Amino acid sequence: MTTRTILIVDDEPHMLRLVAYALKSVNATLLTANSGLDALQIIRTQPVDLALFDVHMKDIDGLTALKELRADPSHQNLPVILLTGAGETHVEEQGRALGVYAFFRKPFSPAQLAARVRELLPPASPAA
Repeated sequence: MTTRTILIVDDEPHMLRLVAYALKSVNATLLTANSGLDALQIIRTQPVDLALFDVHMKDIDGLTALKELRADPSHQNLPVILLTGAGETHVEEQGRALGVYAFFRKPFSPAQLAARVRELLPPASPAA
């Protein structure tokens, strides 16, 4: 079977580690990026099956990166999960308009995040 690829995007190293730890039980290759710009570069140069974006980052925020991603027809249907701080309902509204598949408020349950990621990942394809 070909492994699926998940991209985790957050500018806080401890959050990258926490999300990667939460997803260790998911059968996927985990990539990380510490900025929205880096995430876009990764997605444009290699296949990614699902992405998790933090909303607040230093260069471009998760919503701006998602807007750029959705402007490319080849990435309009990429499953994206937004990680956001508590009480940011405007972020959820904007995310829904951009086709976000799920939202997780920090702090989140690692088990619930892993379960939702498993639901959203496309089936693994057989090895060629």
